[in-house]
Amino acid sequence: MSNTIVIENLTKYYGKFLAVDNLSLKVEKNANVGLLGPNGAGKSTTLKILCNFIRPTSGTIFVDGIDVTKEPEAVLSRIGAIIETPEFYTFMTPVDNLSYFGRLRGMKGEKLNKRIKYVIELVKLGDWANVKIEKFSRGMKQRLALAQTLLNDPPILILDEPGLGLDPRGLVEFREIITDAGKEKTVFFASHQLSEVALICDKIALISGGKLLAYDTVKALEKKYKSLEMAYLKLTGGDIG
Repeated sequence: MSNTIVIENLTKYYGKFLAVDNLSLKVEKNANVGLLGPNGAGKSTTLKILCNFIRPTSGTIFVDGIDVTKEPEAVLSRIGAIIETPEFYTFMTPVDNLSYFGRLRGMKGEKLNKRIKYVIELVKLGDWANVKIEKFSRGMKQRLALAQTLLNDPPILILDEPGLGLDPRGLVEFREIITDAGKEKTVFFASHQLSEVALICDKIALISGGKLLAYDTVKALEKKYKSLEMAYLKLTGGDIG
């Protein structure tokens, strides 16, 4: 099976602070991989470099064999991403926002309109499709962010703490959407919530202090350490969460 994402010796300094420390891993095509670790582990920095929001100090990331820093547009055309807290034009509606973002991605006409309707219903925002986003809760904005991520049906999903702000029902629905989408997509999903990662992902890359501590299947980690929680505690040397 080919690798969709290849990270090689990735290092990132913010001044003198080392955020990512010589990180290397490979994500296979159509795999659901969780990037797991405590706050400040380097998860968001890694995903920001992957989406070309920031540049690495050294090392490379390839997406479908394409160097992210050398051909960012080619890479971003393959990716749908939620990075940190999503922001939208609050004076506009979900339909307006998605229409705008769709046109930026080269979508238009009836195909765009049908896709907007589909993703809005998928994330359970049908009753709010034409309501200004200034009235939305954080959880509703997170749902809309997921709709935007799926709008152009990208083969790769990059998700950084996408469950933030969702209530328990929203988390379950989010999990179902990502699990279903993940059958035909590569999902790289960063979180510090063990339960969500374990339910969505096949493999886990556990990092702390910017270093890769383990990269294996959920089942293998549970077998080796008795539970995913114990693997987390023993490898990171800290508390869960």
